[in-house]
Amino acid sequence: MKKNKIGIQFFATPGTMSDRRDAIVARLAEIKQVVEQPGADLDALETEVRTLKDELNQIDQAAERRAQILKELSAGGGTVIRTFDQGLPEKRTYTPESAEYRSAWLRNLQGKALTAEERAAVTASAVIPTQTMNMVVGKLEETPIIAAVDVTYIPGNVSYPVEKTVNDASWVPMGTAATDSADALDIISLGAYKLIKTVEITADVKDMGIDAFESWLVSRLANKIAVSVAAAIFNGTGSSQATGILKSGQITQTGTFTRAGMTYKDLLSIFKSVPSQYRIGGKIAMDSTMFYTEVLGMTDANGKPVVVADPQAPEKFLVLGYPAIVDDNCAADTVIFGNFKEGYKFNFSKAPVVESDGSVAFRSGSTVYRAMALADGKPADKKALCVFKRASA
Repeated sequence: MKKNKIGIQFFATPGTMSDRRDAIVARLAEIKQVVEQPGADLDALETEVRTLKDELNQIDQAAERRAQILKELSAGGGTVIRTFDQGLPEKRTYTPESAEYRSAWLRNLQGKALTAEERAAVTASAVIPTQTMNMVVGKLEETPIIAAVDVTYIPGNVSYPVEKTVNDASWVPMGTAATDSADALDIISLGAYKLIKTVEITADVKDMGIDAFESWLVSRLANKIAVSVAAAIFNGTGSSQATGILKSGQITQTGTFTRAGMTYKDLLSIFKSVPSQYRIGGKIAMDSTMFYTEVLGMTDANGKPVVVADPQAPEKFLVLGYPAIVDDNCAADTVIFGNFKEGYKFNFSKAPVVESDGSVAFRSGSTVYRAMALADGKPADKKALCVFKRASA
C-alpha cells in the first residue's frame, strides 16, 4: 500500500478481482477506525469511501454477470443469453428533491471533490436543490412587503388579467333570460429583468459543514435579493427593473393628511378611500419615522391607542386591526393602504440560481458566490391600493 501526501491509502492493483474486493473491504473497515481519530481529514475520507464503494459495486456486478454466464453454460442450452440487469444494485437517484443531490450541489459550490456520478448529476441539472430553494423563498417571504404582495414563480413572460369594468351579478326573475353585462379587463405583462447579487468569501468556506454552508449561503444571498426586491416594489422605475407602487401615475386613489402630523381622522380617511372589498386582507405601509413618531402613539376618539403590538412577536403591529408594514423603502411622509395581494404582482420568471467562481480572486484564494434571478413586478388592480402624502400646506 502507498500513501499520498494527505494520508489517504491507495492499494496497488491486485492479481485478481477477488483480491481487490478483499482489499477494498479491508480499507473500508480501516476507515471506520480512522474517522473517529482527532484531526481526521473527513472530506478526504468521505471522497475515498465514495470512490471505493463505487468500485466495489462494479466488482460485484461483474461477479454476478460471470455467475449468470456460467449458469447458462451449465444448463447446456447451447446458446448463452447474457442478462446483465438482473439483481444489480439500485442506482442512486440525484433529483433536486433528493438529499444526495443537495449534498453534491452544495459540496460542488464549496469546491470539494465529487464522485463522477455526483458531478454528472450536478452538471446535468444545475438547478438549486428543492430544500435550499425553499429556504431562499422562506427568507424572501420574511420581508413583510414581499409577503404582502402576490409573488409567483412562473417561467418566461406572463400576463395577468385585471378588472377594469366588471358589473355585479344581478337578480333575475324565474323564467326570464339574463342580460349580458359589458365587462372589460386590463392586461398587465411582466417580463424578465436581471437581478444579481455577488459576495466574496475566503477559502475558509470549504471547511464549513453542509448545513452551516447552506445557512450562510441562503442568509447572505437571499437577504440581499430581498432588499432589492422590496425596494423595487415600492420605488422601481420600470426601466430594467420592476415598476414600483410609488412610481408616478401608478396608483390613482390618492390623498393627503395633515401637514403638522397625522391625526386619527386622517387615518380613518385613508382606510375609507379603499373600497370595502379591498379592505378585507388590507395592510398599511409606511417608513419608520412616520410609524414611530406619528402613528404609534396615536389614540382614537375615546383615548385608546390605535396601534396594538403582537405579544408573541413585538415587531408586529396592528393599526386599527390592519397589519402594519414598517419599511424604510417606503417614501418619507407617505402612507400606502389596501390589499397588496390584489394590488401588486411580482413574478420570478427564473428562480434564483447560485453559482461560484474561484478564478476571480486568484491572489487572495477567495471564492465569489453569485445569485441571479430574472424577475419583474407591476401594480395590478389599482382600486385595491391608495397612496396618501403629507399635505404641502
